[in-house]
Amino acid sequence: MHSLWTNIDPSQPCFKFYDIGLDHDLFDAYVVSCEWGRIGAKNFRRKVAVFNSVDEAMTQLKH
Repeated sequence: MHSLWTNIDPSQPCFKFYDIGLDHDLFDAYVVSCEWGRIGAKNFRRKVAVFNSVDEAMTQLKH
């Protein structure tokens, strides 16, 4: 499950993206990953958290 949002406003130099995802890895863990930054930039920020249950992961997703 992934969700991508963009904020584009050429009148103000604002070209941003926000991406959040929930994945299930090979070790039966749930991974919540968040990425954000400027569209087209090589550098962006990423935060990854690993949870043992889907309930814990969904709680983090809602934040």
